[in-house]
This record gives sequence, structure tokens and C-alpha cells, in this order.
Amino acid sequence: MPLWLYPVWMWHWARPADPRVPWGVAARIPLPDAAAARKRRAVGRFISQIAPLAEGEENAAVLPPEEIAHHTRPFEVVFR
Repeated sequence: MPLWLYPVWMWHWARPADPRVPWGVAARIPLPDAAAARKRRAVGRFISQIAPLAEGEENAAVLPPEEIAHHTRPFEVVFR
């Protein structure tokens, strides 16, 4: 049975062409529009991660805008 790995946290430290990432075994999977919309709604539910909890730098959102953009794009990247 094939095993596909979904790199949730890799996107915090890796960028395209990062030599620590096995890009040769990566696959890009386009998401149907309905699935992408559901995923955007799901990400929007994690208010404690995507919005400030209160005023002040110590209460900033956990995920920066580029991380949110990654999780709301119309495709997924998985690894074999």
C-alpha cells in the first residue's frame, strides 16, 4: 500500500529548493474548488492561531500570513 506523507510543519522552516527537503519524491495534488473552499473555511475556524488574542506583540497570531497562504492554496504537496 502506498504511503504519502503530509508535511504540516515543514512549511515553517522550508522554502522551495531547500536542500533538506526530498523534492524529488514530492507530488503536487490540485484540490477541487469545493475542497479548497472547505479547507479555507476550516483554517478560518482556528482563530487562536490566525488572529491576535489581544493587543500587544506577545498576543500576536501564531501563524504568519505566509503560513496561512500556504494552508489556503488550491493544491497540496505530499511526499512518497
